[in-house]
Amino acid sequence: MGKYVEKNLVKNETIVKKAKLSPLAIFPHFIRYFTTELALTNKRVVGKAGLIKSHALSSLLNKVQNVSVSSGLFGKIFGYGTVVIETAGAREVRFHGIREPKEIQKAILEQMDVFEEERVKEQAMEMAKAMAQAVNKQ
Repeated sequence: MGKYVEKNLVKNETIVKKAKLSPLAIFPHFIRYFTTELALTNKRVVGKAGLIKSHALSSLLNKVQNVSVSSGLFGKIFGYGTVVIETAGAREVRFHGIREPKEIQKAILEQMDVFEEERVKEQAMEMAKAMAQAVNKQ
């Protein structure tokens, strides 16, 4: 253990008991590694994080309101980070330890545009079809 506490004692102050870190504290990080999934489809963002306390996400791309990324020092050095996805009417879901998080963010945002374009085209085709049927009935 470091010497931070000892260096920051004031006059006449002594340590009564020092807390020690449990090696088991690393365990949740291993669990998270094996139980986190995140995928982008042409229509949705789908993912799950956690084992016992898990958070699942299945959201149509037009319901995604924000995709943010954060990385600490080690994440920046080794190319991993946290991807946070916020959807309409739901709370945010965090996916920790994602490789190349900025690439995932970029892919989601680009696919959101493609999804919206396809949705607008589909609506336009349905309207044109309905108008053609209405004209033919007259």
